[in-house]
Amino acid sequence: MGDIREFKVYPIGVSDRDKQMLKRVLRVSSGSVRNYVMTDVEARDSNKLFLVNSDDDDSISYWCKHYLNSDKSPRVPTVFAGKRKIKGNRIYNVNVPFLASQVINVFDTVTIKEMNFIPELTIGKTMDERNLSQSFIENVINKKTEKENIFTALVVDDSQPVRKQLEIELKILGAKVEVAFDGRRAIELCRDNAYDIIFLDVVMPGMDGYKVCKFLKKNIQTKNTPVVMLTGKSSPFDKVKGTLSGCDSYLIKPLEREQFETVARKFIPDLNQVQRM
Repeated sequence: MGDIREFKVYPIGVSDRDKQMLKRVLRVSSGSVRNYVMTDVEARDSNKLFLVNSDDDDSISYWCKHYLNSDKSPRVPTVFAGKRKIKGNRIYNVNVPFLASQVINVFDTVTIKEMNFIPELTIGKTMDERNLSQSFIENVINKKTEKENIFTALVVDDSQPVRKQLEIELKILGAKVEVAFDGRRAIELCRDNAYDIIFLDVVMPGMDGYKVCKFLKKNIQTKNTPVVMLTGKSSPFDKVKGTLSGCDSYLIKPLEREQFETVARKFIPDLNQVQRM
Protein backbone atom coordinates (compact mmCIF):
# COMPACT_ATOMS: atom_id res chain seq x y z
CA MET A 1 0.00 0.00 0.00
CA GLY A 2 3.00 2.27 0.36
CA ASP A 3 3.75 4.46 3.36
CA ILE A 4 2.60 3.56 6.88
CA ARG A 5 2.79 6.20 9.57
CA GLU A 6 2.22 6.45 13.30
CA PHE A 7 0.53 9.62 14.54
CA LYS A 8 0.79 10.63 18.20
CA VAL A 9 -2.26 12.11 19.93
CA TYR A 10 -1.53 14.46 22.82
CA PRO A 11 -4.55 15.14 25.10
CA ILE A 12 -4.92 18.47 26.92
CA GLY A 13 -7.30 18.59 29.90
CA VAL A 14 -8.83 15.19 29.12
CA SER A 15 -9.91 13.21 32.19
CA ASP A 16 -8.23 9.92 33.06
CA ARG A 17 -11.49 8.09 32.37
CA ASP A 18 -11.78 9.63 28.90
CA LYS A 19 -8.10 8.93 28.23
CA GLN A 20 -8.70 5.25 28.84
CA MET A 21 -11.66 5.34 26.49
CA LEU A 22 -9.57 7.18 23.90
CA LYS A 23 -6.85 4.53 24.08
CA ARG A 24 -9.42 1.85 23.30
CA VAL A 25 -10.79 3.91 20.40
CA LEU A 26 -7.35 4.47 18.90
CA ARG A 27 -6.65 0.72 18.85
CA VAL A 28 -9.16 0.55 16.00
CA SER A 29 -6.53 2.19 13.78
CA SER A 30 -4.00 -0.59 14.38
CA GLY A 31 -3.05 -2.25 11.09
CA SER A 32 -4.04 0.69 8.88
CA VAL A 33 -1.68 3.12 7.15
CA ARG A 34 -2.63 5.67 9.82
CA ASN A 35 -1.89 4.25 13.26
CA TYR A 36 -2.98 6.57 16.08
CA VAL A 37 -1.50 6.22 19.57
CA MET A 38 -1.82 8.42 22.63
CA THR A 39 1.29 10.12 24.02
CA ASP A 40 2.19 12.11 27.13
CA VAL A 41 4.94 13.98 25.27
CA GLU A 42 3.74 17.46 24.34
CA ALA A 43 6.60 18.60 22.07
CA ARG A 44 5.33 19.45 18.59
CA ASP A 45 6.37 17.40 15.59
CA SER A 46 5.05 16.73 12.10
CA ASN A 47 3.10 13.64 13.20
CA LYS A 48 1.48 15.08 16.33
CA LEU A 49 -2.25 15.72 16.79
CA PHE A 50 -3.60 17.72 19.75
CA LEU A 51 -6.87 16.85 21.48
CA VAL A 52 -8.29 19.51 23.81
CA ASN A 53 -11.17 19.27 26.28
CA SER A 54 -13.53 21.91 24.90
CA ASP A 55 -15.72 21.87 28.02
CA ASP A 56 -12.87 22.96 30.29
CA ASP A 57 -11.99 26.68 30.27
CA ASP A 58 -8.53 26.10 31.73
CA SER A 59 -7.69 23.63 28.95
CA ILE A 60 -8.82 26.08 26.28
CA SER A 61 -6.84 28.90 27.91
CA TYR A 62 -3.72 26.71 28.01
CA TRP A 63 -4.13 25.83 24.33
CA CYS A 64 -4.66 29.49 23.39
CA LYS A 65 -1.53 30.54 25.29
CA HIS A 66 0.71 27.91 23.76
CA TYR A 67 -0.76 27.17 20.33
CA LEU A 68 -2.20 30.41 18.93
CA ASN A 69 -0.22 32.82 16.79
CA SER A 70 -0.37 36.57 17.39
CA ASP A 71 -3.09 36.84 14.74
CA LYS A 72 -5.14 34.21 16.64
CA SER A 73 -4.57 31.52 13.99
CA PRO A 74 -3.73 28.02 15.31
CA ARG A 75 -0.11 26.92 15.03
CA VAL A 76 -1.18 23.27 14.97
CA PRO A 77 -4.24 21.37 13.75
CA THR A 78 -6.34 20.68 16.83
CA VAL A 79 -9.31 18.48 17.67
CA PHE A 80 -11.61 19.74 20.43
CA ALA A 81 -13.54 17.09 22.38
CA GLY A 82 -16.74 17.81 24.29
CA LYS A 83 -20.19 19.38 24.13
CA ARG A 84 -18.84 22.87 23.35
CA LYS A 85 -18.02 23.18 19.66
CA ILE A 86 -15.08 25.36 18.65
CA LYS A 87 -14.95 26.92 15.19
CA GLY A 88 -11.97 28.13 13.20
CA ASN A 89 -9.27 27.34 10.70
CA ARG A 90 -7.39 24.07 11.39
CA ILE A 91 -9.92 23.23 14.14
CA TYR A 92 -12.04 20.06 14.33
CA ASN A 93 -14.55 18.69 16.83
CA VAL A 94 -15.54 15.31 18.27
CA ASN A 95 -18.08 14.31 20.86
CA VAL A 96 -17.53 12.90 24.34
CA PRO A 97 -18.07 10.04 25.14
CA PHE A 98 -15.78 9.13 22.25
CA LEU A 99 -17.20 7.18 19.33
CA ALA A 100 -14.58 5.19 17.43
CA SER A 101 -15.98 5.94 13.96
CA GLN A 102 -16.20 9.69 14.56
CA VAL A 103 -12.78 10.03 16.21
CA ILE A 104 -10.95 8.01 13.55
CA ASN A 105 -12.76 9.81 10.70
CA VAL A 106 -11.83 13.22 12.11
CA PHE A 107 -8.20 12.19 12.68
CA ASP A 108 -8.05 10.79 9.15
CA THR A 109 -9.39 14.09 7.82
CA VAL A 110 -6.72 16.01 9.73
CA THR A 111 -3.91 13.84 8.34
CA ILE A 112 -5.16 14.45 4.79
CA LYS A 113 -6.01 18.15 4.95
CA GLU A 114 -3.36 19.39 7.37
CA MET A 115 -0.51 16.88 7.05
CA ASN A 116 -0.75 15.99 3.36
CA PHE A 117 -0.60 12.27 4.13
CA ILE A 118 -2.46 10.42 1.36
CA PRO A 119 -0.59 7.18 0.56
CA GLU A 120 -3.78 5.75 -0.97
CA LEU A 121 -3.34 7.96 -4.00
CA THR A 122 -0.97 5.83 -6.03
CA ILE A 123 -2.17 6.40 -9.58
CA GLY A 124 -3.01 3.18 -11.39
CA LYS A 125 -2.95 1.01 -8.27
CA THR A 126 -6.03 -0.61 -6.73
CA MET A 127 -6.90 0.94 -3.39
CA ASP A 128 -6.62 -1.34 -0.35
CA GLU A 129 -10.09 -1.91 1.11
CA ARG A 130 -8.61 -1.86 4.63
CA ASN A 131 -7.81 1.83 4.28
CA LEU A 132 -9.66 5.01 3.35
CA SER A 133 -12.08 4.86 0.46
CA GLN A 134 -11.53 7.02 -2.60
CA SER A 135 -14.87 8.74 -1.97
CA PHE A 136 -13.80 9.72 1.56
CA ILE A 137 -10.52 11.17 0.29
CA GLU A 138 -12.28 12.95 -2.59
CA ASN A 139 -14.76 14.57 -0.21
CA VAL A 140 -11.95 15.86 2.04
CA ILE A 141 -9.94 17.16 -0.92
CA ASN A 142 -12.97 18.92 -2.43
CA LYS A 143 -13.45 20.82 0.84
CA LYS A 144 -9.74 21.57 1.06
CA THR A 145 -9.50 22.94 -2.48
CA GLU A 146 -12.50 25.26 -2.59
CA LYS A 147 -10.48 28.07 -4.15
CA GLU A 148 -9.66 29.69 -7.47
CA ASN A 149 -8.21 27.28 -10.00
CA ILE A 150 -4.60 27.83 -11.03
CA PHE A 151 -4.75 25.84 -14.27
CA THR A 152 -6.98 23.58 -16.36
CA ALA A 153 -6.30 19.92 -17.09
CA LEU A 154 -7.81 17.20 -19.23
CA VAL A 155 -7.60 13.56 -18.09
CA VAL A 156 -8.11 10.90 -20.75
CA ASP A 157 -8.33 7.31 -19.49
CA ASP A 158 -10.80 4.47 -19.98
CA SER A 159 -10.39 3.38 -16.34
CA GLN A 160 -12.82 5.16 -14.02
CA PRO A 161 -10.67 4.57 -10.89
CA VAL A 162 -7.59 6.00 -12.62
CA ARG A 163 -9.56 9.00 -13.91
CA LYS A 164 -10.74 9.68 -10.37
CA GLN A 165 -7.26 9.28 -8.88
CA LEU A 166 -5.84 11.73 -11.40
CA GLU A 167 -8.70 14.15 -10.84
CA ILE A 168 -8.09 14.17 -7.07
CA GLU A 169 -4.35 14.66 -7.50
CA LEU A 170 -4.88 17.55 -9.90
CA LYS A 171 -7.43 19.22 -7.66
CA ILE A 172 -4.87 19.14 -4.85
CA LEU A 173 -2.58 21.13 -7.14
CA GLY A 174 -5.32 23.64 -7.91
CA ALA A 175 -6.63 22.40 -11.24
CA LYS A 176 -10.01 22.63 -12.85
CA VAL A 177 -10.32 19.12 -14.26
CA GLU A 178 -12.31 17.66 -17.15
CA VAL A 179 -12.26 13.97 -18.02
CA ALA A 180 -12.73 11.82 -21.12
CA PHE A 181 -13.08 8.04 -21.28
CA ASP A 182 -11.68 7.62 -24.81
CA GLY A 183 -9.66 9.40 -27.49
CA ARG A 184 -12.57 10.60 -29.60
CA ARG A 185 -14.19 12.33 -26.64
CA ALA A 186 -10.82 13.90 -25.77
CA ILE A 187 -10.51 15.37 -29.26
CA GLU A 188 -14.05 16.75 -29.07
CA LEU A 189 -13.26 18.46 -25.76
CA CYS A 190 -10.03 19.92 -27.13
CA ARG A 191 -11.91 21.46 -30.05
CA ASP A 192 -14.13 23.40 -27.66
CA ASN A 193 -11.77 24.07 -24.75
CA ALA A 194 -8.21 25.16 -24.04
CA TYR A 195 -6.20 23.16 -21.49
CA ASP A 196 -2.90 23.90 -19.78
CA ILE A 197 -1.97 20.21 -19.68
CA ILE A 198 -3.36 16.86 -20.87
CA PHE A 199 -2.85 13.49 -19.19
CA LEU A 200 -3.38 10.72 -21.73
CA ASP A 201 -3.61 6.95 -21.27
CA VAL A 202 -2.03 4.76 -23.95
CA VAL A 203 -4.32 1.71 -24.03
CA MET A 204 -7.90 2.76 -24.75
CA PRO A 205 -10.75 1.42 -26.90
CA GLY A 206 -10.84 2.82 -30.44
CA MET A 207 -8.02 5.33 -30.87
CA ASP A 208 -5.06 4.52 -28.65
CA GLY A 209 -3.13 7.22 -26.85
CA TYR A 210 -0.39 7.40 -29.49
CA LYS A 211 -2.87 8.26 -32.22
CA VAL A 212 -4.63 10.80 -30.03
CA CYS A 213 -1.33 12.46 -29.13
CA LYS A 214 -0.27 12.68 -32.80
CA PHE A 215 -3.60 14.33 -33.63
CA LEU A 216 -3.27 16.84 -30.79
CA LYS A 217 0.30 17.75 -31.71
CA LYS A 218 -0.69 18.41 -35.34
CA ASN A 219 -3.69 20.51 -34.38
CA ILE A 220 -3.05 24.27 -34.19
CA GLN A 221 -5.20 24.56 -31.02
CA THR A 222 -3.32 21.93 -29.03
CA LYS A 223 0.14 21.58 -30.60
CA ASN A 224 1.77 23.55 -27.77
CA THR A 225 -0.22 21.95 -24.96
CA PRO A 226 1.93 19.60 -22.82
CA VAL A 227 0.78 15.99 -23.18
CA VAL A 228 1.80 13.53 -20.47
CA MET A 229 1.25 9.89 -21.40
CA LEU A 230 0.41 7.45 -18.61
CA THR A 231 0.72 3.74 -19.20
CA GLY A 232 1.55 0.37 -17.71
CA LYS A 233 3.85 -0.33 -20.66
CA SER A 234 7.46 0.14 -19.64
CA SER A 235 9.46 -1.30 -22.55
CA PRO A 236 11.96 0.95 -24.40
CA PHE A 237 9.95 0.40 -27.60
CA ASP A 238 6.80 1.81 -25.99
CA LYS A 239 8.70 4.86 -24.76
CA VAL A 240 10.03 5.44 -28.27
CA LYS A 241 6.49 5.22 -29.62
CA GLY A 242 5.45 7.83 -27.07
CA THR A 243 8.28 10.13 -28.12
CA LEU A 244 7.44 9.68 -31.81
CA SER A 245 3.81 10.53 -31.11
CA GLY A 246 4.97 13.88 -29.75
CA CYS A 247 4.26 13.48 -26.04
CA ASP A 248 6.13 15.75 -23.64
CA SER A 249 6.54 13.13 -20.91
CA TYR A 250 5.96 9.38 -20.56
CA LEU A 251 5.10 8.01 -17.11
CA ILE A 252 4.69 4.41 -15.99
CA LYS A 253 1.77 3.37 -13.78
CA PRO A 254 1.48 2.79 -10.88
CA LEU A 255 2.70 6.30 -10.19
CA GLU A 256 3.50 7.78 -6.79
CA ARG A 257 2.27 11.28 -5.85
CA GLU A 258 5.73 12.84 -5.64
CA GLN A 259 6.62 11.76 -9.18
CA PHE A 260 3.27 12.97 -10.50
CA GLU A 261 3.62 16.37 -8.81
CA THR A 262 7.17 16.79 -10.13
CA VAL A 263 5.98 16.35 -13.71
CA ALA A 264 2.97 18.63 -13.24
CA ARG A 265 5.17 21.38 -11.80
CA LYS A 266 7.58 21.01 -14.71
CA PHE A 267 4.90 21.90 -17.25
CA ILE A 268 2.83 24.34 -15.16
CA PRO A 269 5.29 27.03 -14.00
CA ASP A 270 2.72 28.76 -11.79
CA LEU A 271 2.59 25.68 -9.56
CA ASN A 272 6.13 26.31 -8.38
CA GLN A 273 4.86 29.43 -6.61
CA VAL A 274 2.21 27.43 -4.74
CA GLN A 275 2.94 25.68 -1.45
CA ARG A 276 2.39 21.96 -1.51
CA MET A 277 -0.77 20.90 0.25
